[in-house]
Amino acid sequence: MQTPHDTLFQFTFHHAHHAEGWLRHVLPVELAKAVDWTRLLPIRERFPGVRARPHLADGGFVVPVLLDGSECLLVLPTEHKSAFFAALAAQVLRYSIHLQRALQRDLDQPPLVLPVVLRHGWVEPRRTADRESELVQWLRRAQPRQHLVLHDLDACSEREIQSAGLTPLAELTLLCLKHLRTCDEPQVVAAFHRWQHLLRAVDGVSGPPWAPPVGADAIDMIGWYALAVTEIDSLVLADTLAGILHRDNFTIMSTLERTFQKGRLQGLTEGKLEGKLEGKLEGKLEGKLEGRREVLLRLVTRRFGAVDPGVVERLRRSAEDELDRWLDRVLDAPTLAAVFSKT
Repeated sequence: MQTPHDTLFQFTFHHAHHAEGWLRHVLPVELAKAVDWTRLLPIRERFPGVRARPHLADGGFVVPVLLDGSECLLVLPTEHKSAFFAALAAQVLRYSIHLQRALQRDLDQPPLVLPVVLRHGWVEPRRTADRESELVQWLRRAQPRQHLVLHDLDACSEREIQSAGLTPLAELTLLCLKHLRTCDEPQVVAAFHRWQHLLRAVDGVSGPPWAPPVGADAIDMIGWYALAVTEIDSLVLADTLAGILHRDNFTIMSTLERTFQKGRLQGLTEGKLEGKLEGKLEGKLEGKLEGRREVLLRLVTRRFGAVDPGVVERLRRSAEDELDRWLDRVLDAPTLAAVFSKT
């Protein structure tokens, strides 16, 4: 089931140039030295016929590795978990077997498979006080297992993430995943000011070596994630990003509002989000009518100046479909009348 955390992770780490630094950081040192990182490719590019199963993994990469004087292929499935998941080991094992069987058809020998898992918000439930019998313990040890590389964000400090040698977007993504979900509005603002050098570096990307995604798209995603997992007001967020990026507040506010209303970013409408997240997304992404009216009134006032009471009254009585239409027009309409035109 897709969550905002999954969407942000996949947005950044399905690109090899962003995943490389993260994988270098989490793999055992000797293995990382043996990998030919210049040939790191997503599985879908190295083996176009292999389709990853969405419910089993969030992506993965293949890369040559030199072991004992011979080159072989190393497959690195990547998985992300933003909450405790008891069946993680079995899930990773199934996906590893699926990949190995699918890829060995195109190779002289089966590839080596080493899953890499990023987790945060991982709170294991308490076990009962009753001790397990020796038989149960033996059976648990006898279950098939897949060794994996685990990156536990909860156990990492911000300094450790910042010293990992990541691209600015990869570093910013990990910091957002680690911190934002537990932040109130002032803390979100403080965090973005603390990370302003990363935000500016991300925003400035318009081509190689770190694109795609280009800077504007990445900033849109970071803004969407903050709105999705925190209670920060969209206007406060827009003011914060505009000040950090030296951009026009109106441009950033318009982008955030359009993202909210239309859900155009990947994963925004894929499935229902459970529990509190589902309720939060419905409230924040679609917005209560009153909140959307206030946003539109602020936008038209910024662009066209003070509006007369008749326009304010029309906004107060507007329906949801009318608000959507007006919000789409407010960026490009030449006049105030054109925003509210019936045609």
